[in-house]
Amino acid sequence: MIGPLAVLGATQMTRLRLHPAFLIFGLILAFHGMVLMGTIGSIGGVAYGGKVLMNLLFGFFAAGLLISPEGRGLKILAAIWLIILAGLCLDKFVLTFPWTGIKTIVGDLNVDVSKDWQIQDPLSRRVAGFTRSSIAAAAILPCLTIVLLCRVKRAWLRCVIAASSVAAVFLTTQKGALIALLPIAGILCTPVTVGRLGWLRLCLMAFLMLSIALPVMSFGLHMDHGSGVFSTQSIYLRIAYTWPDALRWIDRHQMLWFGVGLGGIGGPQRLYAPNDFNPVDNMPILLYAYFGVFAVFYTAIVCFHALRPLTGSRERLEAAVAVVAFAFGYGTVLSVIEDQSASLFLGAALGVLWRETKARLPIAANTAAASPS
Repeated sequence: MIGPLAVLGATQMTRLRLHPAFLIFGLILAFHGMVLMGTIGSIGGVAYGGKVLMNLLFGFFAAGLLISPEGRGLKILAAIWLIILAGLCLDKFVLTFPWTGIKTIVGDLNVDVSKDWQIQDPLSRRVAGFTRSSIAAAAILPCLTIVLLCRVKRAWLRCVIAASSVAAVFLTTQKGALIALLPIAGILCTPVTVGRLGWLRLCLMAFLMLSIALPVMSFGLHMDHGSGVFSTQSIYLRIAYTWPDALRWIDRHQMLWFGVGLGGIGGPQRLYAPNDFNPVDNMPILLYAYFGVFAVFYTAIVCFHALRPLTGSRERLEAAVAVVAFAFGYGTVLSVIEDQSASLFLGAALGVLWRETKARLPIAANTAAASPS
C-alpha cells in the first residue's frame, strides 16, 4: 500500500497538484503520532498505527475500482468472491486446516499458543478459507457481497448472491459479521424504488449507536452463557474482560482528551506492551484510544457525508453507505478497522461519499439563486 501511495504522491507533487487527502492524512498521523510519543514513547507503535490506517488512504484513491468496478474489475472482484466462497466450503467440509498451534517452554512454564484452535465438532469448527482467518473472511466477504449486490440488476441473482454470502459468513462462525450483513443484504435485495438508500442510512446510524452504546451500557453486566462458537460466551468475554480492560488502559495512559495516541491499543501494543495487549473488539473504543475526542469529530464527518444529498451515482452511494454500515455493525464486537481488507473497503467507501454527495445550501442561498437577476 505504501509503495503505490508514495508513487502517486510524488507524481502529483511534480505536477504541483497534490491531492488534499495526502495533506490531511499526514497531519492526522503526525498529530496523533506525537500524542503516542508523549504517552507511551513508542516509534514502533506509531508506525504500526500508521500501517493500520494506510489502507484507508489507499482505498480512498481506489474507490472507483473497489466500490463501483466495471468490466474486468468487476469480474476480478466476482472471482475473488467465488474463490473465498469455495475456500470456506472446502475448508469446512472437505479439507483440514493444518494449524494446531505452537508449543514452547518459558523457564519452567509450558506455553501453548493457539493450540488446537479448530473445534472438533464438524458442524461448528471455526474455518479459515483462503484468507487464513475466519475474522478476515467474515470481513472481506460481506464487502465484496455489497459491491456485487449493487452492480447486479437481476433480482433473482441478487438473492442468490446474498443467500450464498450469508451462508458463507455463517460458516465462519462470526456472529457479529452475520448480524451486520443480514439487514444490509436484505435491503440491497429489494428494488431501488422502495428507498434503499434511506434504509441503508438508517441501518448505518443504528449500528453506529449500537457500537457506541453496547460497551457502555453493558459495563459490569453479568450474564449466563454457554460454550461453543454459537453461544453467548464470546460477547460475555467482551463485556466481562475485553472492554473494561481496554477502557482502564485508556484511562491510565491517555493525555487529557487526546486519547493514548495513534497505535495506542490493539495490535501495536505487541511492540511496546505485550503483557497488556488488548484486542479491543470494538471500533469506537479503538478510535477513542487512537484519537481521543477527535474520534467524535472524525465519525461525525463520516456520518455527515453519508447523510448528505445525492449528487452523483445512487448505485455507488448505496454501496458506500452499506460498507460503512457493515463496518460499524461488525465493529460493535470487533476492531474491524485493523483488518486490512475491511479498512481498504472502508477507505473506498469514504472516497465515494466525498465524491457523490454535497452539502445542503442555506435557504437564503437557494432563494437568491432562484430569484431573477
